[in-house]
Parts: sequence; C-alpha cells; structure tokens
Amino acid sequence: MALNDQARGSSLLSAGKLDVAIAASLAAAIFLWLFALPLADPADLDDLGLVSILPAQYWTALVLVISAFAASLHPLSRVALLRPASLVALVILLHATPAIVYGTLRYSWAWKHIGIVDYIQRHGTVDPTAPFLAAYHNWSGFFRFFALFADWFNLGPLQVADLARFFSVISSLIFIVLLKFIFRSFTDDRRLQWAAVWIFLCANWVGQDYFSPQAFAYIFYLAVLALCLGPLMPQGSRSHSGVGRMLREFRVMFTSYTSHQRQVQPVLRILATLAVFASIMIIVASHQLTPLLLICSLAALSVMTPLSIGYPVLAGLGVAFWIVYPAAPFTAMHLPAEVASLGDTLEGVTGKLVNTAKVSSEVAIVTWSGRILSALVGLMAVLGWLRRLRAGYRDGVVCALLAAPFPVMLVTSYGGEAIFRIYLFCLPFLAFFAACLFFVSRNSGRGTAVSVVFAVTSMFLTAGFLLANNGKDRQYRFSGQEVAAAYWVYAQAGPGTLLVEGARSYPSQFSNYENFTYLPIANERPEEVAKILADPAAVLSRWFREPNWKDGYVIVTRSQRAYVEALGKMPEGALDELVTALAQTPDFQLVFSNDEAVVYRASRFLP
Repeated sequence: MALNDQARGSSLLSAGKLDVAIAASLAAAIFLWLFALPLADPADLDDLGLVSILPAQYWTALVLVISAFAASLHPLSRVALLRPASLVALVILLHATPAIVYGTLRYSWAWKHIGIVDYIQRHGTVDPTAPFLAAYHNWSGFFRFFALFADWFNLGPLQVADLARFFSVISSLIFIVLLKFIFRSFTDDRRLQWAAVWIFLCANWVGQDYFSPQAFAYIFYLAVLALCLGPLMPQGSRSHSGVGRMLREFRVMFTSYTSHQRQVQPVLRILATLAVFASIMIIVASHQLTPLLLICSLAALSVMTPLSIGYPVLAGLGVAFWIVYPAAPFTAMHLPAEVASLGDTLEGVTGKLVNTAKVSSEVAIVTWSGRILSALVGLMAVLGWLRRLRAGYRDGVVCALLAAPFPVMLVTSYGGEAIFRIYLFCLPFLAFFAACLFFVSRNSGRGTAVSVVFAVTSMFLTAGFLLANNGKDRQYRFSGQEVAAAYWVYAQAGPGTLLVEGARSYPSQFSNYENFTYLPIANERPEEVAKILADPAAVLSRWFREPNWKDGYVIVTRSQRAYVEALGKMPEGALDELVTALAQTPDFQLVFSNDEAVVYRASRFLP
C-alpha cells in the first residue's frame, strides 16, 4: 500500500513538473516573440515572403509553442488550460506577427471590403444596381455590420483598416472555440479534440480568414454545425415509416454517432433554434457561396443523423428568398450568365494555379508549399481514417461532412477560386482524421514517442503554413507610404475619374471607390500589355483623351512592381520605365510622390 502511494506521488510530481515546464515554455515563447518583432524589417521582404525576415528568436518561439502543445497532450499533463493556451499562442505567432510587423492591412481585397463599409457610412445604405463590386451591394450583411460598428466608434476607412489587420487573429480564436464544440460531438477524447483544432490552424493556409465576407460567414457556418451537432441533435429517430427504418439501418451501418449523452433543457433548445435561424440568415445575407455549402452540410447531417430535414430546407428557402427579393437587381442582370457557366469550377481550377515554370524559384517554392501542405494533410487524414476504421469506429458523420462541399463544384460558376473555398470547408474534418493518426482512441498515443512525432509533424505543418499563407507578402504587404498615396488620390478625385493602375495589388478602392473607373494594366491581355509598354505615354494619353472622363490619374506603387515581377505579368523594371515615360511627356504631371509610390495626373484635367 505504501509502495502504491509512493508511486502515485512520484507520478503526480512528474505531472506537476511537466505542466510547469509547459507553462514556462509558453511564457518564454511569448517573450522571444515580443523580442523578435522589432528585428523583422518588412522592407527586406523577398519572394519567400514573411519567412525571409523572421529572426531566429521567432523560430525558437515557434518551436517552444509546438513543443508545449505536444507535451500537453501527454497523459502526465494534468492542467487542462495548457492546451487552449498553446493554441492561442500559436494563433498569435502565426497571425498577429504580420499584422504587427507590417503595420498596415495586407491583401488588396481587404481594402476593397473597407471601401464598401465606407460607402455605407457615407450613403447610409447600399446600391443594389451598382455597376462595380455589385455582389457586395447585394450580399451586404458583413459590410452593414462593420459600417454600424465604424459609425458607433466614429471610425474612418483608415481607422477601420488599422483594426481589420487583426481580423485573422480574432477569427482564428473564434474558430478554436467552435471547432472544439464540433469535435466534441465526434469523440469524447479531449486529446483528439484539441489535436484536431491544432492541425486545422496549422493547415488553414488558403487565407480565407482575413477581413472578408467569407471569414465572417464561415464563423456562422461553424456555429450552425456546432449547434446542430450539439443541443439541436435529437436523441434518436422518431419516424416509424419505411424510410425512417431504412435510414436508421443505414446510420447503424455507417456511423456510431453518439452526440448527446445528457438531456437538453427545452429553453436551451429554443435558444439554439433561434441562434441557428439567425446564423443562417446572416450567412445568406453576407456571402454567395457559403449558404450553398451550408445546405449541403446540413443535408448530409439529416441523412447521417436524426437531425431534422427542416434545417437544410430552411437554409434553402433563405437562399431562394435572398436571390428573389433583396438581390433581385443582381439576379436579373447576372443570372443568365451564371446559369450558362455552371460547372466552370472544374474547368477553372488550373487557371487559378500558378504555373511554376514561369516564375522565380522563390515563388515556385511558395506555390509548392501550399500544394504539399494540402497533400500532407490529406494523406494524414486518409491514414487516420483507416486507423479509426480498423479500431472499430464508424465515422460516417465526419465523412459525410467532409464530402458535402464537393457538389458545389458542379453547381457554381466560381471558377478555380472555389477549390480553395472547398478546401477550407473540408479542412475541419480533414484535421479531425489527421489527428486520429496520432490519437485513434483513448488508450492510444500515450507514449512520449507519439508526442515527439506530433511535434515534428507540427513543425513541418507550421513551416508550410508560413510559406503558403505569407509567401506572397512582398506583393500583398503595403507600406504606409503606399496607403498615403492611394488615400490622396481617393480624396482628390470626383465622379467620372479614370484611374490607371500598374496592377491591382495595392491598397485600393477603400474610400470614395464609386467615383472611379479602374484600369489595371497588368490585367490586360499580354499582347495589349506589350503595346502599352512599347509607348506608354502615347497609349495612356489616348485613353485619357476620351470625352467621357472628367479626371484622370495614374498610380504606380512598390507592391504593384512586386506583383507583376513575381508572377511574370511584365518584364522586370517595366513599371519603372512606364513612370519614366510619363515624367518625360507634357501630357502628364507628377502630383504626388514618396519613396514607394507615384501619382501622375493627366494634364488636360489640370486647372
């Protein structure tokens, strides 16, 4: 008896020491991260992106966080808070780093989203018939919410942008909470739940968590799944029909789903139902694609579980209502073309993939990092699923949710962009099966070796994330000087202005965006680009002589140069030669200049 007490005391002592070591590692990691931030100079970014400027202190901090989380999964770790604390630390290192180091909002589409918020603030509403960015005006839930937020705090577009650079941090923290609830419905093994959330964060490289309607809608999508898998899931099928019996037999064959072990209070069920209804309408009002993916996921749940078919029907009715009524102007204008291009997603996949043979070796490394990371997670998921199957688990619900997004590829005209969205919606369930590779059951993965292998795998995943997610930051990161140049243009020009841009990759359209017609040279056909570069002053002068323009500017920035050179859109130095040509002709006058941007105005519009 005394020997057992002694052994128990030794085990508790070891557990206490391990938890102290984990907590110390996390504290040291945050300290090193804070020390590393001032050492990273965004001016030194190359075509490998963020990783090219991260100092050794950052990488040490990342290793410490990974090691701490892997150790927290060991049976000797008894402090439950260490796992979510490690996840929060990971989010800070992966997402807060670029936001702080760059000091400005990255990615040009995020600035466009701020432009719609600015429009609503100035006009009090949207314009469903707007000729430019029309989809945003017809699916405006996200923008209306943040316009209201900005009005509450009296924020202008630059202040909104300053806050929006941390949006991926906030959204990732929310993902942690919602995914934990979802994974709790699949397993009662907390190690597996937390490991699946961890892998999701490491593999979520496609960049759909930035300040955007997609990220906003995705939060509510996960919330709907969490509620439907949790408090809204019936205890069992009450149907006595032939179809009901067949479904019960089907579910017994393919799933061992046991979501509810305890009764749900009626008040909680009512509140959950109202929350699902509100979430569905927010999704429907904010994004075009997410409602379709939600319908597919809820339909899959209705087949694989006793969840009422009313939920996917409700989502479908919400989509139909929005298309027919609030988005009617957009529907009338674009529906024929949308129907004609159904299925273009499959044909457009290759169009969204970078041709690595035409870009620099660094850009090719970044491109392949995303592909390899996705393939690695997919391989881990397959192996994890096989382990679960061999161990006797029937994860039909997880498999159904994993497969649910793919039909969208056949019924949308999103083109190749949809492949990245589908990866995002599959990722929670890929991450769950990938985590099963390490923790297939409560009694597996309890040795030190598993923790070490998990940590090493996580290091590869996070390295892949940093390359794939931040590898294009030389073109997606914008300096304060570029922001100042763009803001000057948008503050000066009135309606009917032609704005010629070297490329779209700069902080654009975030203020008074409807005053302009935009012409990015890099988006022209290659033969047209060649003609422009052959004699830019003459070609651009001809454009601005069109009688319908009331004003006209040309803006060229550092990030535009980085974009066209990295992707081979123009020869190296082409935009510099264009600027030189404009400086040598009286048809244009330099009206704004700093170290990273120049703005020329067509002389015919000068007072």
